[in-house]
Amino acid sequence: MLIEQALMTFLLAQDGITGYVGDRIYYVQAPQETPQPYMVISKVDGPREHSHDGSSHLAHPRFQLSVFASTYSDAKNCVAALQTALDGYTGTMGGGVYVGSALFDDENDLTWVDDENSGAPGLYGVVADYIIWHEE
Repeated sequence: MLIEQALMTFLLAQDGITGYVGDRIYYVQAPQETPQPYMVISKVDGPREHSHDGSSHLAHPRFQLSVFASTYSDAKNCVAALQTALDGYTGTMGGGVYVGSALFDDENDLTWVDDENSGAPGLYGVVADYIIWHEE
């Protein structure tokens, strides 16, 4: 199982997260007209550790988990639920990938404008980065 699949399975099993986004968690990009709130998973980088003998089968990719909602508070509350579920996690994730540690790294706020002429606010986004150390 790939770490991306394990992460998706893990997130969908967290009541604190699905209480906000339901099953609306997507890889890389959400479909147009997706109801809010929703979450997007993007793998930012995927470094792997090596030894003198070659691969150690240990990786520590950075995942960017972006929550989009019609209100700032909904986006922030969902990211708080994500923090509770994921930060410091150790164990078998999604039934198939052993995770040594999932570590919160950074958080940023985003906003979009639906109509550039009116300046009306569109979606609010909060982006949280996690580094997930795991065995391959």
